[in-house]
Amino acid sequence: MGNNMLIIDDSEDICFAIAEFFLYKGWSVETANSVERSLEILKNKKFDIILIDYNMPYINGAVGTKLIRVLDKEVAIVALTVEGKEFVAERFFEAGADDFAIKPIKMLDLYSRVNVHLNNKKRLKSENFLPKGIDRNTLNIVLGCLNSRKEYKDVDEISNLTGVATKTVNRYMNYLLDEEKVILNNIYGKIGRPKKEYKLK
Repeated sequence: MGNNMLIIDDSEDICFAIAEFFLYKGWSVETANSVERSLEILKNKKFDIILIDYNMPYINGAVGTKLIRVLDKEVAIVALTVEGKEFVAERFFEAGADDFAIKPIKMLDLYSRVNVHLNNKKRLKSENFLPKGIDRNTLNIVLGCLNSRKEYKDVDEISNLTGVATKTVNRYMNYLLDEEKVILNNIYGKIGRPKKEYKLK
């Protein structure tokens, strides 16, 4: 599935040029010629990235960025500014923009910037997503225990050191194995199942 982009600029020519480029790349693109119009669109639709110009009628792009952040804290926002206007870039960053591109727009430069921000957002999302039954605080406790001493530890040892139930520790170790964050060492005794020990990679 392609990425979604919203372009907010009162220049029809700029909207058209950027939209055509990203449509050619397989993106879904919408345009708005004012901040007010963009807010209407954002109430009903999510975007992966927003490009917003500073000089626009009624509400400028920096104020617009602040208003957009109220509706969507996650979306990547790239501001469009005219060269030599450092104070404009500062206003955008204070309002919550992620980056700025200088006009006249160099399309390949814009494309690479946009992709950097999209990849960062995807990476953060995957890092913050945990499957059902895995709690961030408990995971940090277990990881802290494994990190405190680098040698192998079995489930009982981790349970004793952390106060987390052995059944729960077992579930977390299986999760960390799936994520390739720990190394498993099987110790085979004379009878029964092998004893499993773990350490961080």
